[in-house]
Amino acid sequence: MSRNKSTGINPKNGNLVDIFYGWDEVPGFKPGYFFQVYSRDPEEIKNSPGKEGVIVNEGFINGITKEELISLSKVWNCRVIV
Repeated sequence: MSRNKSTGINPKNGNLVDIFYGWDEVPGFKPGYFFQVYSRDPEEIKNSPGKEGVIVNEGFINGITKEELISLSKVWNCRVIV
């Protein structure tokens, strides 16, 4: 697994968010990229499932394509290096 960090902008409210992305292979599932967005807003974190502030969790088990990763990075206004 590779895990990289970036920052982005939440398209719904303009807040700064933390982005984690990379490549992963989970045995028994489709390998590919993942893209995760975490809120920095304490209230949003407190009210999120798991209390981690996860807003987006794409490709966590079944990977997404490079094109999907790039598309998500554009939506969340962040820089990814693939």
